[in-house]
Amino acid sequence: MRQSDARSGRMKWREGGNSRSPRCVADTALRATRYGPALVLLWSIPVSAAPPALCADAPDQTAMTICARDRLKAAEVKLGKAQAALRAKLDPLGRHNLDRAQRAWRTFRQLECDLETGHDTEHPERSGTIMPMLLGECAVTLTERRTRDLTEQLACPGGDLSCERSDTPSR
Repeated sequence: MRQSDARSGRMKWREGGNSRSPRCVADTALRATRYGPALVLLWSIPVSAAPPALCADAPDQTAMTICARDRLKAAEVKLGKAQAALRAKLDPLGRHNLDRAQRAWRTFRQLECDLETGHDTEHPERSGTIMPMLLGECAVTLTERRTRDLTEQLACPGGDLSCERSDTPSR
């Protein structure tokens, strides 16, 4: 493995394990040691107070990240209720299609938020301490949008072409 010599900026090889693939570990290890536990801790701290309406109103980065996490949890609960209500109206084929669509949507949400926030999934340590909040806020927005979509489908279940949805332009 390669390891950065912090004083000179040069790379040097370091033997380790069965792997000989190059990897810069000095800076990565420093950041992971410094920020990794904090990020894990932020997502695991229970918060009893209601989150501010806008996470940007929180007093510091930690509070903003916790706020985004709490808002995402609340949005996920609403999405789950909308999904359960729609599932109750669908036949077995519709439920199967809904389950497949939700799995695909969750993958889309993750990738879309990576795109929108500029999250470096290969080197997350480069994203900084603000990234969990940005990803959380993005996920909240997309989850709320998906909840609206599923709620609208309650009135217009799949296959009902006589039903007008709000996103359909009127003629």
